[in-house]
Amino acid sequence: MMLGARLRTIAHITGLTPGYILRAVYCERYPAPIGRPQYSEDFFFKTTRRLQAEACFLATHYRRLTSEGFRQADALIAAFRHHRATQPESTLGFDQAFFLISRLDGIWAATKSGLSFVECLNCRSPYLAPHGMPQRDSCPVCRTDWRLKSRARARVRTSTPPVLAADPPKPKRSRQDVPWQLDLDIAHVRLLGRLQQLGAGDRICAVLAEEPRAQLFRAPRGRPTVTSAYISRPMPLAAWSAKTEVTHRVQYAVFASHFRRLVRLDVTPTEAMCSAFETARRACHDYPKPVTFDRCFEVAALLDAIWGVPAQQLELLQCASCGSHYLVSKAEPHPVGCPFCMLIRRHRTLLPAMAA
Repeated sequence: MMLGARLRTIAHITGLTPGYILRAVYCERYPAPIGRPQYSEDFFFKTTRRLQAEACFLATHYRRLTSEGFRQADALIAAFRHHRATQPESTLGFDQAFFLISRLDGIWAATKSGLSFVECLNCRSPYLAPHGMPQRDSCPVCRTDWRLKSRARARVRTSTPPVLAADPPKPKRSRQDVPWQLDLDIAHVRLLGRLQQLGAGDRICAVLAEEPRAQLFRAPRGRPTVTSAYISRPMPLAAWSAKTEVTHRVQYAVFASHFRRLVRLDVTPTEAMCSAFETARRACHDYPKPVTFDRCFEVAALLDAIWGVPAQQLELLQCASCGSHYLVSKAEPHPVGCPFCMLIRRHRTLLPAMAA
């Protein structure tokens, strides 16, 4: 918004609805730009050579950021801010840069990719060209005379500024603050998208995103208390080690170990939940029956007594034989031993012989 983006551009990048953006984003200090976004398939090839070179520099900086792990939206904003800082007199708008990146990666306002980088044979600079275009002497970077001002800016500087009529006095209004709520809404949308990619259920997403409707959830029949964690069939806490598969106990233990470590590093429980589940899924990707995100959510809630659980019901212990950490239910009178040791005994014939 503060970079001059129009409503449709913000909607593409953030995923928010246009009606909400019009109500919550723009204000008296940052009014909505007038007119449609400057989306054009051929604006890059019809503009001046200097503006083409500036667009190539912006796209190159964007590609460098995405290759280093930045998200596409964050990389575009950072690249455009860098462009504004290095070229303060540039006429390249944010909407034009947005559509240029959309055509480069086939995202947002573009259905497919139509541009790619081509290395100049003369200056070795990467520049944008249509797909399949051979390397030839059409690089806008080395063909631009950077010592001269563009003719558009020269006309603006030499022409006499028009005399504007005095505006009628406007009634004084209370100054509106910068809408920081927009950042929270964008983070909320990204969190919901990440949770859905991890396989979280609708109610789990509501609890982790702290939505008001999560307070209306009720426990299934037979539950002694109403908590936000008990949203499915309860775990067999009275016979945890006997009725839970060994491979599931191993996966729960890996998840709980990473979750507890992240929480002790002052990571938020929601972020620790997502990161620990991703780590456990990568570590146990060969298991035939992977555990679900919802079950790991309940394990985390029972382990640290959070998300509506009144007291801790699972405990993380360390095995004296192999040194691994595994989960034990406090409601189980006679728990079975370490699941990692059980797997070793079960698959001992598949293990390599120990050196003497």
